[in-house]
Amino acid sequence: MKYPREAAIRVIGSVLGSGLHLDDAMQAESAAMKDGALRAWMNEVCSGTLRWKGRLDEAIDSGALRKKPSGWLRRVLYLAAYQLVAQDRTNPGDVVSETVDLVKAAEGEPPAKFANALLRNISRNAKKWSSMKYDERMTLETSARWASMPEWMWLKLHADHGLEWAREYAAVSLERPDTWIRSRKDPGDKFDPHALRGAYRARAASGSPDSWPGFEDGAFFVQDVSSQILVEDVSEELKKTGIKPCRALDLCASPGGKSIGMAWNGIEVTASDRDGRRLELLQRSVERMSRDGTVKIKVVAKDSLLSMAPFDFVWVDAPCSGSGVIRRHPDIRWIKKETDLKGIYSTQQELLHEGWSRVRSGGLMMYSVCSIFKDEGVRAVDKAALPGAARIREWLLAPHKSPHGDGFWGVLLKKS
Repeated sequence: MKYPREAAIRVIGSVLGSGLHLDDAMQAESAAMKDGALRAWMNEVCSGTLRWKGRLDEAIDSGALRKKPSGWLRRVLYLAAYQLVAQDRTNPGDVVSETVDLVKAAEGEPPAKFANALLRNISRNAKKWSSMKYDERMTLETSARWASMPEWMWLKLHADHGLEWAREYAAVSLERPDTWIRSRKDPGDKFDPHALRGAYRARAASGSPDSWPGFEDGAFFVQDVSSQILVEDVSEELKKTGIKPCRALDLCASPGGKSIGMAWNGIEVTASDRDGRRLELLQRSVERMSRDGTVKIKVVAKDSLLSMAPFDFVWVDAPCSGSGVIRRHPDIRWIKKETDLKGIYSTQQELLHEGWSRVRSGGLMMYSVCSIFKDEGVRAVDKAALPGAARIREWLLAPHKSPHGDGFWGVLLKKS
């Protein structure tokens, strides 16, 4: 099988060079691919390369003693180095040979010889890079490369949580994340059930989830276990209020997992999203999950909320840096900039106040982010100084803590 190495290199270039999200870059390159195995290979190597990029930078630059490779050549080397260092079931000789042939055809004999020597060196020392030990004497550049994230992100992470927590988080974020679904019925032997009701981890399933049996019929939806925990915990807190039916607003609802989970738990859900494209995605998700008539969610545009009475419960799952999901979405590490944070903080403040204005007196609001940065979590809530807000419960979920899902922070507030 001839793997689409050149297409994968273009994907990496689109992410690192143009700031395109990995999913969008993948779609552009793989849309015409009919072979699912080739698409799966490209997704794996591109995701893995971006996940490991920091370590790969260290491996490449340590072996290139004179001139550090850049541009297209560096992207070619990223891909091959990832395969040599971290990819399972790879033939190192084939990886080196394919890569050298590609470089020779594009740039000639000298760069090809350079690539050959460098990659053979990386292959011989693959264990060194895959099991690279953290050393407190490392420079900031090297320690950030060890963590495989930009320096600003690494500094912010261990300033917020301490070095030991940050190291554990960085190490586990190099691993491939599990795919989780939520299903009302046992989905079969390709999934392992979790203690959490309705949560199943994909074990032997292959291909994209939208190709799995039952997807189009609304038998399940894809949702990380951390998100499922939040939905179940919040639903239990709402049950304690004794309000029936509980009128809930999911303010930033797309793609719809929170809304669907709450509806399955008997909550009367109105779902909205401020982004038009995301609102369309939300509508499609709700329609798919409503085909058996068991999910009833009212999807509305943001403007329609103005005429609605305050809700018993509002969930604000705000846009954020995504620092909690860098394992699942490794492109975030390299396309998010520290300068982006100011705008993100501003949006979060707007949504906190908007959500609070839609909660009735005595009602509850959940604020959550798929970020582990305190400026987007606890400090954002402190800064908002919402009038009459009492904290009921807080959550901090992270991939290095059981059950090893995505990173989230959340707080449940009660309005006096």
